[in-house]
Amino acid sequence: MTGCGRDGLFEERRRNIEQERAHFKFMLELERQEEWLKDFKLRQLLVPPEWHRIESRVPVRPHKTKLTAAFDADVVKWFRRMGHGYQARMNAVLRAYMLALISKHILSEGDTNREGDEIWGLPAKKEKKEE
Repeated sequence: MTGCGRDGLFEERRRNIEQERAHFKFMLELERQEEWLKDFKLRQLLVPPEWHRIESRVPVRPHKTKLTAAFDADVVKWFRRMGHGYQARMNAVLRAYMLALISKHILSEGDTNREGDEIWGLPAKKEKKEE
């Protein structure tokens, strides 16, 4: 532990065992929090900026259907932590998934090619532009 001496310079002091343990726990906690913050910042980079404005972009549809659905607890917790508008975000994610399936950007179980062969799990083929 360091302290300020009479001359204003830092000097080393001995810690007793209890203080040393407390200091060690403090440093571990500080390291854990730094790792969490670093992880959080990296995860935030993966979220597109439009995500935070999604509730203003989602048009109000005149007809909504009430539905009782069961979601995994971690999924619900994740959406709820985003605050007000989490149900609109869940709806937007489901809509994006639905449109991706319809447009064949992603494939679902039971999708077949024109020969009738199942193509589930295969990436959509990109069309080559001829020059």
